[in-house]
Amino acid sequence: MEEGTFDLKKFEIQSGLEIDITLKYTLVGEINENKDNCILVLTSYSATHEDALELIPDRETFDTSTFCFIVINMIGNSASSSPSNTLNPFDGPRFPLVTVHDNVRAQHQLITEELGITQLRLVMGFSMGGLQTFEWACQHSNMIDAILPICGAAKVSKHNWLFLEGAKAALRADQKFEGGDYIENPEIGMDAFAKVYAAWVFSQDFFREELYRNMGMESVEEVVSFMKGYFGRREPNDLIAMIETWQSADIAYNNLHKGDFEGALRSISCKAIVMPSRTDLYFRVEDSENEVKHMPNAELRVIDSKFGHVAGSGMDPVGKRGIGLAIKDLLS
Repeated sequence: MEEGTFDLKKFEIQSGLEIDITLKYTLVGEINENKDNCILVLTSYSATHEDALELIPDRETFDTSTFCFIVINMIGNSASSSPSNTLNPFDGPRFPLVTVHDNVRAQHQLITEELGITQLRLVMGFSMGGLQTFEWACQHSNMIDAILPICGAAKVSKHNWLFLEGAKAALRADQKFEGGDYIENPEIGMDAFAKVYAAWVFSQDFFREELYRNMGMESVEEVVSFMKGYFGRREPNDLIAMIETWQSADIAYNNLHKGDFEGALRSISCKAIVMPSRTDLYFRVEDSENEVKHMPNAELRVIDSKFGHVAGSGMDPVGKRGIGLAIKDLLS
């Protein structure tokens, strides 16, 4: 595994601001001489390249040893440029909104300028990685053979936006948060954030059937502790910056498509398997059905799991096998 960084000076984001950006990325495998064996993996909410490696199939499902996985950390996730590692005037709560569109523009420069790649075999990602996957296909369909958005969407729904707004409000309500200029970690806010998120990221079936025991947890309280530990790896300002990126997701929000969402979906000409989870509470199967209906070369393939949104993360064996088989089909 090889890690690298790519710097973009005075990168103009959609708001018109210019900001210096650093993207951190990882290569798993080797780029071949023709540079035609590359799979781009985009990171999910609060995840880094280390977490995204869970999406790489087991060799028993599909041998990917001849491919090179390129994992790019999205802006705000603490590995690439984020509120926690950016200097004044964009430090902490002053970090600007960086949209999904902005992320993909920066990633495209890394892929083409830093790595010299002109064609990608596959672009894929879970959750926010799925948002970025749709954006890649909309911006650069001609340089992608196939996409695999997992438990994601081409546009954040109003209900999804509101769930995120509630999680954000729970974190900000802690008096120690101090508008983002906190001196010490806002523990009460982080605990509330984890509780809100835990109720949404897993399904009702997951709790009713106590499937958390399959993950080594004995109670609902341990599920909350698990989520608090997962998010506790990140600074609160980073968590909020990533949420605001998520809330901005819309492949038609740009000068090319000017809000024409269905037209933006029709522009995705590459092959696609869109993979929602049957029990996902905020990236709904119905939204994926609508997206596929307008995409000229897409298949809907639902993950039949009771793990909710987490079914697409690589932590659920049912979801991981399904993802591996989808990768195999798209690369065949």
